[in-house]
Amino acid sequence: MTERYWIAIPAAGRSERFGGSTPKQYCSVAGATLLDHCLSVFLEWEFCHTVVVAVSADDHQFHQSRFAQHPHVVVVIGGAQRAESVLNCLDYIVSQAGENDYVMVHDAARPLLQITQLEALRLALQQHQAVILAQPLSDTLKRGEDQLVVATLPRDQLWAAQTPQCALVSVLRSALAGCLNRGLTVTDEASALEAANIPVYLVEGPRRNFKITWPDDLALAQQVLENQQ
Repeated sequence: MTERYWIAIPAAGRSERFGGSTPKQYCSVAGATLLDHCLSVFLEWEFCHTVVVAVSADDHQFHQSRFAQHPHVVVVIGGAQRAESVLNCLDYIVSQAGENDYVMVHDAARPLLQITQLEALRLALQQHQAVILAQPLSDTLKRGEDQLVVATLPRDQLWAAQTPQCALVSVLRSALAGCLNRGLTVTDEASALEAANIPVYLVEGPRRNFKITWPDDLALAQQVLENQQ
């Protein structure tokens, strides 16, 4: 049976660090929300089967998305934490997916993803159980206490994790559910896979695939998208 590629996008966050009254996934950049930029890329990718978006129970904005009625977009209710939202997406996907199907989990606040990265991940999945986009660190890392440097950390083997992060649907669901059942902190899907002793392969991603975390990041994303257009 030919594999299919499902997409899970946790978009139930309230963006407490970002601030403001609008959750950052609904902030507009270059004429579209961050979430719609993400949806656009996946829905243009020829291997995308269905995108499952997890929104908060009191979300009143997703219906304004130009993809809200798209036949390959499904909405589920998210949880209080990212991992819970991803698991809710996976619960839906597991109920529909085949045993050879893969899932790619992507941050709603990474609007600069390109199809070339999706293709790189798809090719890597042909040889590895789980793969993620990541960027080798270039900055010198300092460990601090009370804003005083106490150590300089070697960076030669350190990567900054990006998304999408990908694995077989059943494998990722089992790994993530296992972590949540044990009360383990899971900040990304690779953390859950690592806890389940599943090797995760690093696919180098571009610097432009950064996550919108602070308001100033919106201006940078706007510039990148304008240059691209």
